[in-house]
Amino acid sequence: MKFRLSVFLAVVMSTVMLASEPESFTVNGLKVIFKQNTSNDIVSARMFFRGGVSVLTSQQAGIENLALDVATKASEHYPKDKLSGTLEKMDSHVSSSSGIDYSSVNLLCVKQYFVASWDVFADVLLHPAMDKEDVDLERNKTLASINQMKDNPDAYLSDLARRAFYTDHPYQTEVDGTVETVSSFTPEQLKAYMMSRMTSSQLLLVVVGNTTRQELEKMVSSSFGSLPVGSFTAPDLPMEEHQAPSMKIVQRTLPTNYIAGYFPAPSMGMPDYYAMTIAGSILRDRLFEEVRTKRGLSYAPSGGVSNSFSNHGNIYVTAVQPDTTIEVMIGELRKIKSEKVSEEDLRDKINDFITRFYYRIETSQSQAGFLAEYELSGAGYQQADKFIDNMKKVTPDDILNACKKYIKNIQFVLIGNPESLHVRDFMF
Repeated sequence: MKFRLSVFLAVVMSTVMLASEPESFTVNGLKVIFKQNTSNDIVSARMFFRGGVSVLTSQQAGIENLALDVATKASEHYPKDKLSGTLEKMDSHVSSSSGIDYSSVNLLCVKQYFVASWDVFADVLLHPAMDKEDVDLERNKTLASINQMKDNPDAYLSDLARRAFYTDHPYQTEVDGTVETVSSFTPEQLKAYMMSRMTSSQLLLVVVGNTTRQELEKMVSSSFGSLPVGSFTAPDLPMEEHQAPSMKIVQRTLPTNYIAGYFPAPSMGMPDYYAMTIAGSILRDRLFEEVRTKRGLSYAPSGGVSNSFSNHGNIYVTAVQPDTTIEVMIGELRKIKSEKVSEEDLRDKINDFITRFYYRIETSQSQAGFLAEYELSGAGYQQADKFIDNMKKVTPDDILNACKKYIKNIQFVLIGNPESLHVRDFMF
């Protein structure tokens, strides 16, 4: 198994090494990040919409998610059947995704059909059809997902924990929207909204794959060179911090109790980001060892640090005995805030991160996403290629100091109906 893993990593690393350094250029205000990769014939082009939920009002919750979903189904020059048939013949894929910090429309194709696939990709962005039939179909899918969310305790817990932590914050807005907002959007509203977002200052194009900058510049200029520039400014997303710990209980009859606790964490570009990211992974391992392996209190304890632009760390557990379980987990929080990790443990964890990093950027599409995350966060895409070097620089002192600084005033949420619960035990 170790031999197979080594061979796999060698292949992935050689693939990455064959890729050129990322570079950027601008076409009429549209920033383009390009990374040439000649190790295979795959090309990934992703158009990112800056701002995420921060650009939405409460009445617009879910409009970007729905608009992009519908846009990828049909366009002015590619009606639904023609679009799907054209892409299928080339084995190309056009899709969309929406998140709390940004959204994107994505193209994945082979080099041979890059130009032809780009034509579909550009038409979807510039001339979405927004047919009523497609709007109703995607709306019903979204509504079904929203309605089912509360039936999934983990999904519901994540939603409640986010709301409890990000108070009076743009992240209160739902990416998928609410039943009320999603039900209200008309095809005309969706098209008008998408066109309002198609200004070059609101967009970021990232292309990774087997093409040339000369070819790409020509295609971008032809398709998007006439976009209005606009005057978009990235929203200010300060770190969310609380002055005291808290506990929110949602009563529900379940076989177990679902518990999550959020605390502040540095985001990409901040000095403590790498130390805190490693600390979160070490914490996850320790929680698994102490809660599950040694004591059998839970099947799935966890912890870690997210990658939101206004970031948070978290601990999570499902437990029949929440008091006993949380006592153990908080003991591990105290430990990581008061004792240095050993040099050996840190070295092992950094090696683990390096392995996971190469897994993460195995594909052109994932490399494009990784570059975009750094650029959109404000850290700059150049920092993406410094990920491993920055991880290797982290010391035990860095981890200890970061944990002391950030792991505090945890905002807990519990879904369930515990026989007993001492809320004071959660006040950390």
